[in-house]
Amino acid sequence: MGSPWSKWSVFEYMRHRFMHTGSVPDRHELLMEFSDMDTSEIDEGVREFEHAMKIGGGKIAQ
Repeated sequence: MGSPWSKWSVFEYMRHRFMHTGSVPDRHELLMEFSDMDTSEIDEGVREFEHAMKIGGGKIAQ
C-alpha cells in the first residue's frame, strides 16, 4: 500500500504554514514531513502551491 499522502497534502501543508506564519516551508522540511512520500509527488504539491500563489497574488520570497 502506498503513502496516505498526496500532492494535495503537501499543498495544504504549505498553504496553512504560509497563512499562519507568512513563511513557506523549504524542500528539506517537506522531505522530512512527508518522508514516506515519493519526491515527485512532493514536487507536484509544491508546483500546485506556487501556481495558486500566482493566481491569488501571494508573494513568495525567491
